[in-house]
Amino acid sequence: MNKNKKTIEEIRNLLQKTFPNEKVPKSILGLKLGDLKEWDSLGNFNLLLSVEDFYNLKFELNEISNIQSIEKLLETLSKKKY
Repeated sequence: MNKNKKTIEEIRNLLQKTFPNEKVPKSILGLKLGDLKEWDSLGNFNLLLSVEDFYNLKFELNEISNIQSIEKLLETLSKKKY
């Protein structure tokens, strides 16, 4: 499994853990804030905290405010060494 596919699967698992009452689709690439009932601004913050913990990294404040989709999350992660 290449790194990108592995990362997508890891993020999907983090989505499921962060939003346990939601049915997370198999394909998450098009998901964005608001697509899941629990994925509101507070849910987004909790998701980013989960990502930080999982990958042992910290997002900058401007990154946190810009990450509102899986695509943007993956783009931001790709710029960081994790």
